[in-house]
Amino acid sequence: MFSTTYALAIVASLGVVAQAFSVRSPNPAIHKRALTGQNVAFACFGGGGDCECPLDSTGEQGVLINVFPGFQCAYPSGACTWDDATGVLTNPSQGNCPTAEACTKDHGCICPADLIGDAGVLIFQFTGYQCAYATGSCTYDFFGNLQSPNQGNCLDNKPCVQSGGDS
Repeated sequence: MFSTTYALAIVASLGVVAQAFSVRSPNPAIHKRALTGQNVAFACFGGGGDCECPLDSTGEQGVLINVFPGFQCAYPSGACTWDDATGVLTNPSQGNCPTAEACTKDHGCICPADLIGDAGVLIFQFTGYQCAYATGSCTYDFFGNLQSPNQGNCLDNKPCVQSGGDS
């Protein structure tokens, strides 16, 4: 039927294929990096604001995964994001956004018509940051108030601290 050489060649080929599809874990020594001065791409956020993640209750260093810039409105032509305190547009490259829109104490944050004339829908209003840990993520506002108290590894009162100073 088959020669011994041919059978060995088939078995060897199957071994190579199996090895190619085996699951491999990344080497953590290669993938670690210092958090100081890290740059993170923020969806719909063109500003700075890299917060240093604090140690969690287990002593683990976190990784910044989100910065929430203020309030954001959705429009057919794209979302606009403003600082909720100053009203400054934080994603100016989005061409349909008014350059300034501050929240007021009387009315809160209201979405204005965009530069095309379309009405907007408020999709979030929050200023803070979020850090990931092996035991779960922690979300803080910029005053340091913990927004995810049911996550057991998060510490209270951790305001955003930026490289080189506090914000």
